[in-house]
Amino acid sequence: MKFSGKDLAFAGGAVAVLVVVLMGTGKELGPNVPGDMDHQAFFSQLEQGQRRVEVEQGCRQCHPLADLPEAHPHKEECMVCHQPS
Repeated sequence: MKFSGKDLAFAGGAVAVLVVVLMGTGKELGPNVPGDMDHQAFFSQLEQGQRRVEVEQGCRQCHPLADLPEAHPHKEECMVCHQPS
């Protein structure tokens, strides 16, 4: 079986897409949440079935948006980027 130029171009494109996808999977989004009891209580609420959006309301009690670094995203989806340690 002989490969044409189109076959090689398709294979090269598929490899390029795969490389781009795999490069983004190892990216760490934010620092881990400390393992103390105050923070772990929020993750245990998730395990008990509470919705993430409701649990994250508690984050703002100690971490108001005004205190976050300037480069921080303007989203209030804390537990998407910050995982338990």
